[in-house]
Amino acid sequence: MTQHPDHDVELYRDDGVYRVFVDLPGFDPEEIDVAWVHHRLTVSARRTGGPGSSRVFDHEVNVPRAVDTEAITATYREGVLDVELPVDPGESPPGRRIEIEK
Repeated sequence: MTQHPDHDVELYRDDGVYRVFVDLPGFDPEEIDVAWVHHRLTVSARRTGGPGSSRVFDHEVNVPRAVDTEAITATYREGVLDVELPVDPGESPPGRRIEIEK
């Protein structure tokens, strides 16, 4: 069963893997382009119908941790794109917690 997001795009963290769900009903897989560019997931979809009829979707998702770019996978079922972005185990989390002096 495919998870249908409540919004057009949703990001979840699940045991060392970020999952991005994108609701793209009515598109064919060939009309969807998924890329990892400058630490962002980009999703574009374009469908041209008859004269004056077209659908365009463009969205970027920032991911808060470095990911293993070689292990990224994507599936498209029942109108939902599901992209898995495994966290890079060698990368430390960005930033640090700062203690407040009393």
